Amino acid sequence: MPKAPSSASSSTVRMVATRIRQDVLAMEDGAFLGSEDELVVRYGVSRPTLRQAATILGQEQLLVSRRGVGGGYFARIPDTRGVAQSAAVYLLAHHTSMEEVIAAVAPIKAELAILACRCTDETLKEEMVAFAEQPLPDEVAYDYFLRSERTFARILGPMSGNGVLALFLNILYDFCSRVQPENDVYRHQPGRRKSYTEARTGMVKAIIAADEEIAAVYAKRCANMVAKWMIADHAANTPKKADGSTPTLSKGPDSIKLMLEPPIA
Repeated sequence: MPKAPSSASSSTVRMVATRIRQDVLAMEDGAFLGSEDELVVRYGVSRPTLRQAATILGQEQLLVSRRGVGGGYFARIPDTRGVAQSAAVYLLAHHTSMEEVIAAVAPIKAELAILACRCTDETLKEEMVAFAEQPLPDEVAYDYFLRSERTFARILGPMSGNGVLALFLNILYDFCSRVQPENDVYRHQPGRRKSYTEARTGMVKAIIAADEEIAAVYAKRCANMVAKWMIADHAANTPKKADGSTPTLSKGPDSIKLMLEPPIA
């Protein structure tokens, strides 16, 4: 039976991984870090230790190994999609509810909208204007709606200038994309998709006008609509109790109701 790695060897692997990580983060995406022979000498470790450290960095999406002529280890800068997917899987594995996700989306999107109003990057502002000028179809198809929401998030994040909040929103979007069809408040609901898109259009126009207050209100309104639809679907699809009442959501609808605000006048 193989021996478990000692604490000393584990410590060495972590130490080497830290050194390589620092080097990779200072490099461009795809840059050549070195061959295995070169890295063994550079970091003063054995091949097994180097490979264990490389495995750790590969899991972090910071390092790619290639075999053959011209092979070796190459730097990789992780994108938000990979990070968001991993985080979404984590949330699913820990049985995170849609109620929790929606409650998190509202303040994140509101803050992103406020920050986007302060954007001074003309290219990004032009992208938002171009997005706003896209005609709204009479019936918002499901696939069109999903692409449109992703496109909006792709513009909103850079406009906000806050990469952390943008990443959080991408994580929540990725989580939502993995829900079961029966829990999807938009599928087979063209009226809801159109209502949400119209509210989002209000947010987009407010961002273009640099009106922080209205942009935040519309952002919360979008989340509030989804929360109401979730509560309505739960009531419609859940068998009544013996007393005729509807069981509460797994995490309770009260946390959602607390964030509901009156509609915009």
